[in-house]
Amino acid sequence: MAERERSSEDIRRDIAREEENLSQTVEQIGERIKEKLDWRAQVKDSPYWALGAAAGLGYLASKVLARRATPMERILGSLAEEVRGSLGGPPSAAAGPGLIRMTLLGIATKAAADWIREECPLDRVTRGGVGPRPSTFRDANIDPETNM
Repeated sequence: MAERERSSEDIRRDIAREEENLSQTVEQIGERIKEKLDWRAQVKDSPYWALGAAAGLGYLASKVLARRATPMERILGSLAEEVRGSLGGPPSAAAGPGLIRMTLLGIATKAAADWIREECPLDRVTRGGVGPRPSTFRDANIDPETNM
């Protein structure tokens, strides 16, 4: 019965006191969240975990963002390696007299790449080699001058 006879002023004081307690609790929770999300403190507390996480994220990012070679680039790269191997030396021998060899290697690689592009157009490569081959009179049975 004593509870019912409380004055409105007592009720207001109780509400204000509970509001103050609630705001303090919210502030404490906010501080804890800030502490947990502070990356500097996390790194300071466990630097090896942070280093491992950074290395892992860097590795994943490099795999995701790495540029992939097109099929034509892979073909030309292997062709360049073949030409380089046939000239008998790694590209690091490009100093002094090796410079002439590397220049000739570059010219030979460019000529070979141009020949491949001419003989194997990109649209035929992307279709898997399916389709008619452009006709040349070198291997045809028809005389080009008489069309017979």
